[in-house]
Amino acid sequence: SRASSPVPDRSGHSGQRRIAKMQPVVGEPSKPRRSSIFSLPRFHFCLAPRDQIAAPAIRAPQPALGLCGAPLCSGLHFETELNVVRVPRCDVPRCDVPRCGHCAAGDPELADATELSLVHEPMAIGNAALQRNLQMAKVVVRELYKDMEAQCLQERAHYDEAGIAPPRQKANVWATYTNKSRLQRFIADSIEFVRQNAECRTRQMTPAQLRFLVLLQHYIAEDTSDFYRPEALRKHADAFEGVLTDGVNSQLVKDAHRSEFSVEGRSFSLHDSPQDDDGGLQDERLEEIAKFQAEFVMTLETYLLAYCSRRGLSPQGTRRLVQCVTTQMSQAGLANLDRGSQATRYFVGSHGLDQRTAYNLSSMYTPEHGESLKLSILCMKTGFCQYLEKDELMLKQGVDAPKRCKPTSYLYQYATLRFSPGPTVDNCESTVCTLLDALDEAHIDPVGN
Repeated sequence: SRASSPVPDRSGHSGQRRIAKMQPVVGEPSKPRRSSIFSLPRFHFCLAPRDQIAAPAIRAPQPALGLCGAPLCSGLHFETELNVVRVPRCDVPRCDVPRCGHCAAGDPELADATELSLVHEPMAIGNAALQRNLQMAKVVVRELYKDMEAQCLQERAHYDEAGIAPPRQKANVWATYTNKSRLQRFIADSIEFVRQNAECRTRQMTPAQLRFLVLLQHYIAEDTSDFYRPEALRKHADAFEGVLTDGVNSQLVKDAHRSEFSVEGRSFSLHDSPQDDDGGLQDERLEEIAKFQAEFVMTLETYLLAYCSRRGLSPQGTRRLVQCVTTQMSQAGLANLDRGSQATRYFVGSHGLDQRTAYNLSSMYTPEHGESLKLSILCMKTGFCQYLEKDELMLKQGVDAPKRCKPTSYLYQYATLRFSPGPTVDNCESTVCTLLDALDEAHIDPVGN
């Protein structure tokens, strides 16, 4: 939304978005802070008119105008974006100021949503690429979550029309992306991610590249957070197993022989073993796969358990971290790569197709996070000579003949994730998963060009 666009609330009134330049507060340091606004303390009051100021004739038919006491950081070169909207009055005894859902709800997840949007943005002095990326990200991110909200509303309407009860996980997805408060928090987190991401700070991104990065970070963060929610509120229903633990994603175990893995330099792959093309090697192949799965899973668990022990994680925190890491090493990680990827615009022919999927797990160290786990995911498709464009199939009827392309064509996706222990959630150490870098390339050389 532009600065002059109104923001409607539930009562039909609209507010005006304001840009405020924050000046240093006496006694506070002027050095810009990089922490998210949700990790900072809130004000103990709302910035709103008191009863004696508002005229009874105006106050009776509509709520009073006010601002939520969301945190405003001190320091120079800060830009804070506010939505000024009309909010319902406070129902707390002896409180004579209006309060919005953010103030009235102790849990930000439960706060109703259209009342406030505050995006805390330290200005990137001297970094032209980051400034341009942040300005573009504001548009890309808001459109992104708006599309996700619209898709959920449409899906829910289809289920309602058909009279079908949705699966619990799907209903939880709808509840997440149709909750205005959560969408506002996602928007703030995504813009903060763009600000902190090394690639966004060093070179200017296209809207498609920003969308890919933001979507990938959002989905891996949501996958990770899902393990720390009550079962009834989770968006996924993955199964887990293991040799030394019970926290390895079952999909990873099932598909292990189809990918290549490296655990701190030790490689695991069955690509060079004989394939069962005619059924003659079926028993031997199945036995080899079972042996490979057990050896790989035990090595992976041993490595993860050793890391958790060095970081002093509790048994429950250890189990959750193993679940988080192995989930991104399964089909879930590839699905996250596909969302927003340019490569998914194309269907490629299977004849001659060579698809390589590889995962590399190792450790890394940073002064801020200490020892962390680094997971690199690679998916590459080469050798195909035919393709179809998904957009063309959707726009034109009867387009089913594949186009020919040169052998130099390829689809390439790559991402590096960092896993590190986070704050305690319900007496269990949380896991923070952050996207460090990613690459998304779709290179199609049509025949005749």
